[in-house]
Amino acid sequence: MKRIICFIDDSKFEHDLVRNEIAPCDPEMEFIQAYTFEEVRNILGTRAPGLFLLDLWGKDEDVRAPYITPREELEKKIAGFPTLDHVYEGLDDFNGDVINEYLKRLFAMVDSWRSLFEDACNRVGQNRKYGLFNLRQARKHYPGVPAVFYTRKSMISDAVDMFKAGADGLYIKPTGSNDAETSRLTRAYAPELVNALRKIMP
Repeated sequence: MKRIICFIDDSKFEHDLVRNEIAPCDPEMEFIQAYTFEEVRNILGTRAPGLFLLDLWGKDEDVRAPYITPREELEKKIAGFPTLDHVYEGLDDFNGDVINEYLKRLFAMVDSWRSLFEDACNRVGQNRKYGLFNLRQARKHYPGVPAVFYTRKSMISDAVDMFKAGADGLYIKPTGSNDAETSRLTRAYAPELVNALRKIMP
C-alpha cells in the first residue's frame, strides 16, 4: 500500500511543482494535494495519512484591506539602511574581534532587509498563520502523524514559531530567478526531499 503524503499549499504554482517535479520521484508515495485542511480530510476519507507536508505562509483572512507597499515608501526605508560603507568604515583599525565585528555589521544590513520583507508581507496579508493553523489541525485530527513545513519565504523567526508549535521538520523550497528555473531546481532537489520524508514517516 502506498504511503500518503498530504501537501497543503495556497499556491497553484507550488501544487504544479509537487505534481510534476516531486511526486514522480517515488511511485510508492501518493501525494494528496489541497489548499485547505478540510479539503485534505475530505479527500482522505477513512484512509490514514503518512505525513503532512505544509506550506507556512498563506493568506491571512484577518487582514481586511491588503495592499502593496508603494515603491516610494520602500525607497525611503531602504535609504536609511546600513550600507557597505557602514560595514567597512574603520574595520582595518578595529581593536578587538574584527571577524565578529565584521559579521555583526554585515548582519545589520541583512536584518534591515528582513524586517522590510516581513512588513511588506504583512501588508499584503501573507504570514505564518496559514501554516500554523494547518499544523494545529493535523495534530488535532491525526495525532502521531508527522508534519513538516516546506517553505520558501520563511525567516528565522518563522522557524522558531514552527518548532515551538511542534513541527517535525523544515525544508526549504528551491528558488530560481524565474518559474522555469525554480522548476528545474525543484526537480533536482526532489530525490533528496522525498528521501528525507521517507525517513520521517513511521
